[in-house]
Amino acid sequence: MTLVVGAAMVRHGTVLAARRTSPADAAGRWELPGGKVDPGESPEVALVREIREELGCRVAVDSWLDGEHPIGPAHTLRGAVCRVEAGEPVAGPDHDQLRWLPPEALEDVDWLEPDRPFLAELREVLLDGETLPGGNVGGAVRIGETVRRTPGPWTPAVHALLGHLDAAGLRAVPRAHGFDARGREVLDYLPGEIVDVDTGLISEPRLADLGRWTREFHDAVRGFSHPGPWRFFDVPGATTICHNDLAPYNVCFAGDEVSGVFDWDLAGPSTRPFELAQLAWTGVPLFRTISDRTAAARMRLIAEAYGGVSPVEILNAVVPLKRIGVEGIRDWIATGDPAGAAQAAIGEPDRTAAQLDEFLVRLPRIGAAGARR
Repeated sequence: MTLVVGAAMVRHGTVLAARRTSPADAAGRWELPGGKVDPGESPEVALVREIREELGCRVAVDSWLDGEHPIGPAHTLRGAVCRVEAGEPVAGPDHDQLRWLPPEALEDVDWLEPDRPFLAELREVLLDGETLPGGNVGGAVRIGETVRRTPGPWTPAVHALLGHLDAAGLRAVPRAHGFDARGREVLDYLPGEIVDVDTGLISEPRLADLGRWTREFHDAVRGFSHPGPWRFFDVPGATTICHNDLAPYNVCFAGDEVSGVFDWDLAGPSTRPFELAQLAWTGVPLFRTISDRTAAARMRLIAEAYGGVSPVEILNAVVPLKRIGVEGIRDWIATGDPAGAAQAAIGEPDRTAAQLDEFLVRLPRIGAAGARR
């Protein structure tokens, strides 16, 4: 028996399927691309060679799928999970079409019979997805053009909110698409650049557009109501539904414009000053020491972009907001909420409390610098 190897090329929780052009009995049907193992070759070396020759890219083999399956009387097929290391797959003479399929679309194409036995195992591989960067407590992964997250009791309220915002035409908001085979919520993947505020500053044009987006959001959410439950902490005098974690790590940009706002799990009733205080805490940022003049100027930038609020109002909301947050996280930890365990693992809420103490020393100086302009 001659061994044939096929590559399950996985990217972002999708697999590459290739449509055959020949022979006649296989033309128009789909396969995992690959080819025969030459005498003296290992299956891995053969697979890398075949993909280079057929698709013009270089792959690396991560693991082998279970089993071998016959191709007629003289050949047998093995499949391997691979990743693209260099180049982009391009259809050659053996194939006239390539498609990246998410797990839900594996049955959308007419696979060649020898490839079909691999699909059940491959579906589970794809459902693992690609872990997204950051400290996502919900274990967020990317699968194709979607993000999958562990839901909670608050998820129906969040999905209702996202549906309302989509209907209102608010930009940069993911749509909800129900739940997947593992019970995770399915949301749009929003591409763009995320700024690491631990090591740098979000640019002034981006900070201003985030302030404008926040106003657009608060205007769009008018008239929306939902009984919950919501996940966010109880806020005295809550007047509107807020995102409650507006921060550069939850926002991506295309150029200087907001292209995505994600991680809506903490959405719920709060106040506009608290929303802007959270944005200032992480976007100015107030949680780390920068010059008083720079902090004051960036506070003004947020306030002016948002409109109808003063930097002082935002500054005055920072301390009560963060105190509510610190106590709320302690409650999460006490009640066994997974988010509380994750926050505890990275030094929250103690780190936030220490940062707040440092901010209280700087607060009068930042206010004075803002008054001097």
